[in-house]
Amino acid sequence: MIDGLTVINLKAEAKIRPSNGEVFVLKTCQRTLVLGFGQLPFYHLENQNDIRDMYKSDDAYIFLLETICGLKSEVLAEYEVVGQFKEAYQSYMQLPFKHKHIITMIEKLFQDGKKIRTDHLLEIGQLTYAGIAKKLIHSCLNDSDVLIVGSGSLSEDLIKLLKKKHRLFITARNSEKVATLAMIHDLEIISWQDYSIYKNFTHIVNTVGTEDVLFGEKFFSEWSQSSLLNGRDSKLFIDLGSPSVIKTSLSEAQGVLRLEDIFRQSAKMNIEKMEKISQAKVSIVRLCENRRQTFSQSHPFGWEELQLA
Repeated sequence: MIDGLTVINLKAEAKIRPSNGEVFVLKTCQRTLVLGFGQLPFYHLENQNDIRDMYKSDDAYIFLLETICGLKSEVLAEYEVVGQFKEAYQSYMQLPFKHKHIITMIEKLFQDGKKIRTDHLLEIGQLTYAGIAKKLIHSCLNDSDVLIVGSGSLSEDLIKLLKKKHRLFITARNSEKVATLAMIHDLEIISWQDYSIYKNFTHIVNTVGTEDVLFGEKFFSEWSQSSLLNGRDSKLFIDLGSPSVIKTSLSEAQGVLRLEDIFRQSAKMNIEKMEKISQAKVSIVRLCENRRQTFSQSHPFGWEELQLA
């Protein structure tokens, strides 16, 4: 079956002639893909100049698998493309003459894509400040409560990433925004600048940027002594504010991270990310070889017999 597979990668704005099921079409903001067997995908193009690339056989399956894993996206390993594939597949299943072999091909892509993500691509999506903070907090030995300082968009990103595994608290100067976020995400509110409460949190993430010092030496001294420290993993203060609102001699070694430390973490994670992506691409080629053998055993005839009459 893979021998007859054809995939055409088109410009996002490319126009496609309607399909009754003889081809599968995926349209996203980055591309338009047409998947089918033999020459059928070409019959649905209105303008040959819209073609970016064309793939056949093993190359076509590998391209599709890399695409569904986010390896062909602007943001490597992003997850949105999986949802786009699923929506396109649901639409395809409503067509009157859907092709059973296209259905099989897409379903195998979903299976193989899930395996690649599970084996190689977990937690290496876009490296935002919030994403890096989440990774640092999850690397700690404890699952302590987290205090988020600030009520802007970065704070909300943090809340969405952390609320599944942590009990979250929020504090900020804007009481109305704090109340709204607390209601939407089921957070507990700490009064603004109540340092007697702040110092008891093992994990604090600040998102406020201002010229004022909000966390000085006195606070960090009390924060460090508020419980017994068990090494670097026991406490974290992550300052994502710009300008920085902290003033302390404590450094990353004592669990206090500034933006420059986050940038360094980002560079390190990017190296790890590219290594994992390289491993994923090797696995994709192996999965394609396995699919070829499986399809050959299930469909021993040529691809010509798989096309619609």
